[in-house]
Amino acid sequence: MKSFNKVYGFNINPDLYLYLNETGFEQTMQLTEGQILLFDGHSMIDNWRTLGVNWLIDEHDINAGLQIPDIAGLGATSYVLSKEVKAIMEPNLGHNVEYLKCDLQGETWYALNLVGFEDALNHELTEHNYNKRGEIKMIKPFKRLVIDKSKVENTALFRTKETGLSYITTDAENSFYSLIKENNLTGIDFHEIEAI
Repeated sequence: MKSFNKVYGFNINPDLYLYLNETGFEQTMQLTEGQILLFDGHSMIDNWRTLGVNWLIDEHDINAGLQIPDIAGLGATSYVLSKEVKAIMEPNLGHNVEYLKCDLQGETWYALNLVGFEDALNHELTEHNYNKRGEIKMIKPFKRLVIDKSKVENTALFRTKETGLSYITTDAENSFYSLIKENNLTGIDFHEIEAI
């Protein structure tokens, strides 16, 4: 395991960058075949076919000055990399990452699929956020999220079952975070997560 000091969650900033959306044809095919895409921690490489995607632009975005990022969001929980970003990431992120081919109007991009989960949450210090019914909130499930640094196996990119579909990275050498910062890649906003 590589040493690191900080842990980060991340997302796409919708006020700065365009999102991708599956083409209407892709959505119809998935519904017809009963194969809705879920980036839920399982491998998808064996059954993957090139996914058609387009920039999601509505009438409100036309004059918003949104930029085309190096790493784009696909829906709320998936990320798609340009082939240049894939070339930077692939040698470094580990064997638990799949790069799934996408067709963006004739240009090849890659959906990032993170396989598996790590048990890296500090259960004693993490505090959940509950709704009035006593259930953990879906939108903001944590009052305090704490990662146990000694339990992180893949310092480049990982997720935990408790954090659902959210990806987590560290400031370790050649991590997702470090590679984005070193190469000035656009599209991702990081927020620090408490780590002990």
